[in-house]
Amino acid sequence: MNESYDPTKAEIATYIERMVAELAGLARASRLEMLAYLLDIAREEVAARIADGRLAARR
Repeated sequence: MNESYDPTKAEIATYIERMVAELAGLARASRLEMLAYLLDIAREEVAARIADGRLAARR
């Protein structure tokens, strides 16, 4: 099969949101509070973009 999967921007953003949340948890567990804070901000930004539909178009 030669078909390749081409995820949408929303799918990519959702994946990034999950990964950033996981990284923030690791940073927090390691007492890297500033890094955890910055990662939380990145997660909130991508979550907001997903929620308001700004990522509907394909890459």
